[in-house]
Amino acid sequence: WGAGPPPPCSWEGENCAESGCCKRLGFKCFEKNEKWASCSRDCATLSGNDAEPWTCRVIGTDLGTHVFQRSDTPAGTSLYCFAVVTPDGVTAPGVEKGYEKSIIDMLKEKKWGIYQCEASDVFEGVRVSKGDWSSVVNTDIFLHVWNQVQKKAVYKDYDWTVKADVDAVFFPDRLKAHLTGMGPPANMPVYLHNIEFRYHFMGALEVLSAKAVDVLLTNFGECANNLGHNGGEDYFTMQCLDASLVGHMTDFTLLDDKYQHPAGWNLFDVTPCTNPSIVAYHPYKHVNSWQGCYKVAKGINKPEDFVGCEHRWHGDACALNSTREHLGTDPQPSTGIVGR
Repeated sequence: WGAGPPPPCSWEGENCAESGCCKRLGFKCFEKNEKWASCSRDCATLSGNDAEPWTCRVIGTDLGTHVFQRSDTPAGTSLYCFAVVTPDGVTAPGVEKGYEKSIIDMLKEKKWGIYQCEASDVFEGVRVSKGDWSSVVNTDIFLHVWNQVQKKAVYKDYDWTVKADVDAVFFPDRLKAHLTGMGPPANMPVYLHNIEFRYHFMGALEVLSAKAVDVLLTNFGECANNLGHNGGEDYFTMQCLDASLVGHMTDFTLLDDKYQHPAGWNLFDVTPCTNPSIVAYHPYKHVNSWQGCYKVAKGINKPEDFVGCEHRWHGDACALNSTREHLGTDPQPSTGIVGR
């Protein structure tokens, strides 16, 4: 699959009578008559909007997905990593506007996160026009960003391209270890399913081989025209990659995202950062909570060193199960580490 051009399958709205297959996963090619057929999840959607009858005979389906296995000739592990900073982005309650700039400046100074990759870039985003902080409609932002990635073309010099959210506490050395263990094939278009939640691909940490980026950039325009711009960037990217017949491998320990946690989680809680197998923890939307998670992950601090989340001051990192409180003599502002 990855080596040759994709079969001429059809998008919805196109005539699939000749191609006999659909680009989008989960779609089937339904016959209206001997001259016309169209792709949809079900025929009722097509026939219900048409005064003329449909036979609804299934001519074909999608081509499925290709799952790569460990290769005898694995890809290297060099990384080109980028992040997007949106100066006036949508923020969660209690989160300071412009927090991304503060975090990325800290990362650059300490050479953490994306700055531990062989090459890195930071691109500027723009505020989305709709959506809320927990489900941002950001496809257009990243269409623009991927265009900048294409123009710079730095990704071509490295085995993997990683898009990491600024508020993801990301460890490139762990990603390299995971890639070595997985053994993805060299010189093939492949991307990684990263989490056992929803559709198995969340945008806080997107990992694509250089060949997969080539395919994505080649097909972005066509995908944008047919998939729409009204959802999240990660779902759009996954659908475009799948429709373009880019294969994948799966590692559900790449990403720990609090959005997958049971109700009651806290944005500033560093407790999840104790899991040493995770490559990136998300979201940590303050310099102190980002650093707190990093220090817990590296074994510098333990969650019980932090103030309990119900007692935290503004800006503190915290731990949900900690019983610690601030002392009256603690300086403000605080990092959240108390009793030390």
